[in-house]
Amino acid sequence: MENKQEICAVMRQRANLYRFLSRIYILEADEKLLAKMKQMSFPENPGDADLRDGYARLKEYLAGVHFEDENAGNAAEKVTELEVEYARIFLAAGVAQGTAAFPYESVYTNKKHLVNQEACDDLAALYAAKGLKPREDMYRIPDDHAGLEFEYMARLCDAAKKACEADDEPAFDESMREQKTFFEHHLRRWVPLFGGDISRHAQTLFYEAVGRITRGFMVQETAFLR
Repeated sequence: MENKQEICAVMRQRANLYRFLSRIYILEADEKLLAKMKQMSFPENPGDADLRDGYARLKEYLAGVHFEDENAGNAAEKVTELEVEYARIFLAAGVAQGTAAFPYESVYTNKKHLVNQEACDDLAALYAAKGLKPREDMYRIPDDHAGLEFEYMARLCDAAKKACEADDEPAFDESMREQKTFFEHHLRRWVPLFGGDISRHAQTLFYEAVGRITRGFMVQETAFLR
């Protein structure tokens, strides 16, 4: 396999970003997540404008998060702020219609914008066939939740990375076919719109950044998986 190290690195990076976004959407942010994110390094020039702006905004937000062992610790306040924002954007808590971004494929692909529609049935069968089960820290959520779709894609990237490392080209090719099919049939159909809605409705720099990163990543993936 030519450029083995580069290909393996790309698969690892894609899996990491899918898994990062999965965590963001599955549960509200907590101090543990914010502390971990403050230690992360983000690409300085990822190419896509949404990714570049999203990473810059996220770094700006995280720079303003301080813990008790630092001066003027405010992490608890930031967590509360993000919990309120999460409920408002993704659960439509206390907001008017049209100002939320529901993290479900069915809402974006069903004409009536309802949850638990055809996409749920399709994904439930796919996850069962692949043995995907929510992690213990995940709530019981519909199968077309963005967090589960991202986790599934991360596992496909993991499989491609493993095949790459083993020089198993048939397994690598099969994983890439599965990625392309899943992306075209699911993620590409709705996640770019979802990311845009998050950025539009967000009132914190954190979730505005997350929306931009999500949308930009989908643009990047469209080109990569073409």
